[in-house]
Amino acid sequence: MYANAAHRLRLPALVAAAAWAVSAAAVACVEGDVRGEAVSIEREVGTTASGEEAAIRILGAGWFRAAEVVKQGGSTDNTYVTLELDGEPMITISFARLKNQWSQLETPFIVAKVSTDGDTSRMTIWYSPELKFRGMATLRVEVGEDGVGSLRLRTVMNKPAPHEHLAGPPGGIPGLPAFR
Repeated sequence: MYANAAHRLRLPALVAAAAWAVSAAAVACVEGDVRGEAVSIEREVGTTASGEEAAIRILGAGWFRAAEVVKQGGSTDNTYVTLELDGEPMITISFARLKNQWSQLETPFIVAKVSTDGDTSRMTIWYSPELKFRGMATLRVEVGEDGVGSLRLRTVMNKPAPHEHLAGPPGGIPGLPAFR
């Protein structure tokens, strides 16, 4: 009788050990917050006069990773790029400022720089880790110079994971659903 009782205890112990091993392995696979689907949004703008602006606005929640603004033409590089998340400015900087090598940023957390090829200037801004936004993300370009022939704005973001609650703890201020 004791042999049969020991056999009955081995099976639940084996199942419990297997369940623990699988759950420990699943937790070990994820580092940091889980992100949803990666999304790239692009907008082309033609000739832009001094005093005009172009923007990409995203309503909903997500994670901001990077932005690229390509400017063709222009006389003074007095064109400003602003990134706002949930109404708070994260960075506002001009092409002229980032053309100065001493003003470029390159840290483990942010990269902001401008490269130039002929009359085309490319501003890139990267954040690592990504920046979380709950309601709205805006990439805005304010042109303050003459002769800008075209602008191309591009962002790379992640939607929140299906099980992620970006709105915060229950009872907090509700956030918008993931952007589309």
